[in-house]
Amino acid sequence: MKKSNLFSVTVFLLLLVHCIDPAKKKPVKADAVTIEQRLKMASKNYLKAWSDQDSNLLQATAIRNTVRNVNGKIVSSNRSGLSETMEFWHTAMPDFKIVEREIIVVENRTYTNWTCTGTNTGMLGDNPPTGKKSITEGFSILTFDDQGKLVHETAYFDVMGTMEDWGYSMVAPIME
Repeated sequence: MKKSNLFSVTVFLLLLVHCIDPAKKKPVKADAVTIEQRLKMASKNYLKAWSDQDSNLLQATAIRNTVRNVNGKIVSSNRSGLSETMEFWHTAMPDFKIVEREIIVVENRTYTNWTCTGTNTGMLGDNPPTGKKSITEGFSILTFDDQGKLVHETAYFDVMGTMEDWGYSMVAPIME
């Protein structure tokens, strides 16, 4: 009799566990990890698009009206403007590379520390190349929509430091 009771209890527990609706047991933590991984990958792909000057990857990563703000100033308000900015930097530094050092995800944003390297062997606007290398540390806050597409970037980096690495200097203003 004891064996049949143990058997009955075991079968009952197995049926109970097996019949629980998996849709009701939604693993919140697993979803959060998935979102975090997806946004980290989206951030890495965005930086890769910059490094490779890959407009197809940029298009896959960002919405059409992506806004980019650098050091407090809006420098582009769509993917086309973003592509033009990428082309500007790749013209000045054909070996332009940007690598993430750390990506932290909070809700729909990533906070990304990055390093940019390159050699000024191309024209910088109207200025001829200096042939000098630069290493620039920067920080970006990337904001994503619910589909994981970039909507806004706020980037901070030392433009003057990059220019000084290339041999440029600031001239004191004329005070008259």
